[in-house]
Amino acid sequence: MINSDRVWESVNNIKEQLELQDLIGILMGSAILALGVQGVLVPHHMLHGGITGIAIIINYMTRIDVWLWYLILNIPIFIAGYKMVSRRFFIYSLVGTGGLSAFLALFQTVQFGAGDLFLDAVMGGVIAGIGSGIIFRSKGSSGGLDIIAIIIQRYRGYNIGQVFFFINILVLLVSLLVSKLSLTLFSALSIYISAQVVDYVQAGWQVKRTAMIITDKWEEIAETILHGLHRGCTYISARGVYSGQDKQIVITTVGKTEVPRLKEIVFQIDHGAFIIINEAIEVYGKGFKSSAHEF
Repeated sequence: MINSDRVWESVNNIKEQLELQDLIGILMGSAILALGVQGVLVPHHMLHGGITGIAIIINYMTRIDVWLWYLILNIPIFIAGYKMVSRRFFIYSLVGTGGLSAFLALFQTVQFGAGDLFLDAVMGGVIAGIGSGIIFRSKGSSGGLDIIAIIIQRYRGYNIGQVFFFINILVLLVSLLVSKLSLTLFSALSIYISAQVVDYVQAGWQVKRTAMIITDKWEEIAETILHGLHRGCTYISARGVYSGQDKQIVITTVGKTEVPRLKEIVFQIDHGAFIIINEAIEVYGKGFKSSAHEF
C-alpha cells in the first residue's frame, strides 16, 4: 500500500527544488531555439541536431509537422531520463520539451535569413546554440539527445557541446538519404557552430584557468597569490627527474582576467619558474561556483 505521507513529502521536495528563474530560462531558451530551427534552418532545408534533426528529416519524408514527430520521438528518451537523472531535471526537461514543441508549432510560418546558405547556416547555428545554451544553464534540457548528453556529461565528464556534436554525426549520415550533399555539409557547419555556442553560453564568463607552477620559491609565490590575488593554493609534492630535487608544485585556480597578474607575480619572484595553465570549464567551491541547487 502506498504511504501517502511519503508521496506528499516527495512532492514537496520537488517543489522546493524548482526555481522560477530556471523555468523562465528554459522557456526563453526554447523560444530562441525554435526560432532558429523554424525561422532559418527548416526553410533552407538544413538540420538542427539531435531529435529535432531526426524530426526534421521525417518531416521532409512525410510532411507531418516537426513538432509532432518531436513529441513522439521523445517518449522513450524521457523514460530513460526519469530513471537516470534527478526528478527536477526530468520536470525541467518536460517543460523544455513542451515549450519547444509549442514554439515550433507557433513559429511554423516564421521565415528569415540572409539569403545565402553559408550565412544562414551560421545564423541558424548561433541562434539555436544560444537557445540550447540558455536551457542548459537553467539546469534543464529541450528533451531528446540533450538528455543523453547531460547523462554522458555527468558520468563521463565530456562537454555537452562535444557530445552533442559527435552524436549528430549519425543524424547527418541519415540526412544524406533525403538531402543533397551540399545541404548536409551546411547542416554540419550549423551543428558545429551550435555546439560551440552551447558550451560558451553554458560556461561563458565562468570559464576559469588552473595553473600548475613549478618553482624553487614555492612558499613565497603561494603566499603572494594567497594575499595578493586572494586565491587559494595547493601544494603537490614532486621530484625533478633531471635535478633529482624534491620540491612543491603550486596549484591555483583563477579567473581569466587574473591570469596576467598571476604570471606577473610568479615571474617577479622567480624568472625561471615553469607554469602550465589549463582551461577549467567549471569550478565549484569557495570563491567560485556554488554546488547548491545543481543537478
